[in-house]
Amino acid sequence: MNSIKAKAASLTAIVFMLLVTGGVGQLNPDLGADLNSSVRLIFPDTPVELFDTTLDSALKIHSPLVVDCWELGCWPCQKMETTIDQMASDFKGRIVFGKLCTDFNPVTTGKYKVSRTPTLLIFNNGTLVYKHVGNYPREELEHIILTALHMR
Repeated sequence: MNSIKAKAASLTAIVFMLLVTGGVGQLNPDLGADLNSSVRLIFPDTPVELFDTTLDSALKIHSPLVVDCWELGCWPCQKMETTIDQMASDFKGRIVFGKLCTDFNPVTTGKYKVSRTPTLLIFNNGTLVYKHVGNYPREELEHIILTALHMR
């Protein structure tokens, strides 16, 4: 009796997968894009929240990576947050953006000598290639980032 239930459950799972994927052929293109988790994980369309404990692994996974170092109560940091969010979406597939609060991540702040905020740390292949301090209009920040990453 148990083997019949197991076979029925397996058959149900197969039928469900065929219905979801659109049959035995190729995936429905719209559905396939949603199921491609590697694109979402490697190039997310929103900034990745980073910490002292996660930055090293993020540098191994994401390249290039632009880290927005911000602090609580920093008005220029708050203004730049919208710009970083928009750029993360606009550059999905090319550049990953991350956010790191300097108030709670003293190891990273000390290692990269972040003394003022906002500061952008621009990494390529795990190596810091440029550090930028201050909030600028989006066009200038974009120029700085693309130039540092040799994408211009």
